[in-house]
This record gives sequence, structure tokens and C-alpha cells, in this order.
Amino acid sequence: MRSQVTKHHIQQIDYIRAFASLAVALFHMGGKTLPILNYGWLGVDMFFLLSGFTICWSIPSNYNLKKAGKFITKRILRIEPPYIISIVLAIVSHYIFTKNYIPDWTNVLFHLAYINTFLNYPTLNPVYWTLAIEFQFYIFIALFFPILIKKWSPALLVILCVATIWITPSVTTLITVFPLFAIGIIYFLYKKQHLQLKEALIYGAVITGVSFFKVGLAQTVAAIVALIILTLPLKSNRIVSFFSKISFSLYLTHDIIGSSLVVYLGTKLPKTVFFKGIEFLTGIVVSIVFAYLFYKLIEEPSLRFSKRISYSPPSNSSVSAMAPASLPVQN
Repeated sequence: MRSQVTKHHIQQIDYIRAFASLAVALFHMGGKTLPILNYGWLGVDMFFLLSGFTICWSIPSNYNLKKAGKFITKRILRIEPPYIISIVLAIVSHYIFTKNYIPDWTNVLFHLAYINTFLNYPTLNPVYWTLAIEFQFYIFIALFFPILIKKWSPALLVILCVATIWITPSVTTLITVFPLFAIGIIYFLYKKQHLQLKEALIYGAVITGVSFFKVGLAQTVAAIVALIILTLPLKSNRIVSFFSKISFSLYLTHDIIGSSLVVYLGTKLPKTVFFKGIEFLTGIVVSIVFAYLFYKLIEEPSLRFSKRISYSPPSNSSVSAMAPASLPVQN
């Protein structure tokens, strides 16, 4: 018998991924100056809450610290190849669109270790700082997940969130936005029946209050919107599924490809509202097409490769046990 049970796909996650990635992309490609779209940056905070839920949801119930190495390895194989290729694309894009551009290879090296912000080096892509925070969360989960499924873990989460109020790093880290992840973890504990609804609401309300104070009103509202979407009875939708599938690729490449194209077209076309609209739409379409190609060529192989690593050794009693476990999400 397999010790690792395959989990069903959660359709609501697709909606959040699709919406949040498009919101961030539209914001960077010109939405900063447009009503409603100028709030697209809040898609990042929706992703933070979603990660708090999905990363925990994808971990088997028999997880322990001995499996921490496999967990981190799976995450690295999942995100590093697309991330590294996107760094190469960012360097090429800067070289093409910026005169006299010379790469700072020290900064590039620091990007690979997600430490450039700690050392006050600029990001090569405006979304990279969020990947650094995600990786910090992976390390946190790898070490503390066995504790998070204990009966007293919600109280610990509250204590950790309250503690972040008095901890103010000079740069943005996991500590800065931890309450958003914690709300997602509380929902995970409720879905796994570690918490009753009343308990989840109480702990969630306290952490949400801390988030309002620590992270910000708009960011917390965006995260709560993502939480509400997770609870809705949503059905599969082809368009939503498509944008969910390419969400990470779109998130990584939209500024490198789309924003650069919009800026370039802005130097060639007349400065009118009509042509600005043409630039904006062209950037969006090209970004989506490129993200799909990037997904098929880079991200999808990485996803398959990461799934080959199983937390449990294969069973000799069943051929099906030899197959790689399917995670509930493509995170």
C-alpha cells in the first residue's frame, strides 16, 4: 500500500493563480497609470496566502525532518530551471534595450542564492524579490511543518505573527509578510480538519488583524479575497486553467518580454491614447504567447522532473507505486 496518497486538484487555486498573475502582469505593462489595474501589484499578496495553503497541502501527512532534504530538492527542481533561464532572458533583454549595458555578474550570482536584496543589490526583474520570500518560506516549512500539524500550532502561528510586529528588517523578508502566509496555513489546518470552523475563524481573525497592522490594509484585503475564492464552489474552466498553467511562466517573463516591448514601441509610435492602447495590448498578447512557449519548453519539464522525487521509497508490491506522486497543484 502506498504511504503517500494522491490528492485531488483544487479548482479554486487555478482561479487565484490566473487572476493574480494577470493582475501583476497588467500592472507592470502599463496598468500603473490606469484605474483598477494600478492595484495589480496586490496579486503578489494573493500568491503569498496561496503558498501558505498549497505548499502545506502538497506535503504528505507522514512528513518529518528526515524528508526536509527531499522537500527542498523538489522545490529547487520545480522553480530553479525556469528562474535561471528567466535571469538569462533578463540579461539579454537589458543588453538589447539598454545602451552600454554591462551585467553585474556579482549581482547575478547573488540572485541565484536569493540574497541580492540582503546585500542591497538591485533586482534584475521586479518580481524576483517575491521568489526570495517564497524560498525563505520553503525553508521555514521544511523545518517546521511537523510542528504546524500539532494541536497547539495555531497558537504558535499567532505568537509568530505578533512577534513580527516588533521585528523590522531593513529589507523585505518572509518576516515582513509572514501573516499572509499564516492565514493560508490556518485555512490548510481547517481543510485538513486539524481545526474546527469556529477555531479557524478566531485564529484567522487574530492573524488578519496583525496583518492589517504589520503588512498593510490593501495587502491583507487582497489576501482575504484569495481566501474567499478558495472557499467558493468553482468549476473547471478552460481559459482559467490555461492561465493558471502558465501563471508562473507569465509571472517570471512578463516584465522581461512584455514591459520591454511596450517601452520600445513607445519610442517608435506616436504619443496618443490610441497608440498607447496598441502598445499595451501588444505587450499583453506577446507576453502570454511567450509565457506559453516558456511553460512548454522550460517549466513543464521542470515540473515533471520535480515530481519524480518521492518522499517514500517505491513499493515492490504494486506497479502503480512506481509512478511519481501527483501533487494537487503545480506550485
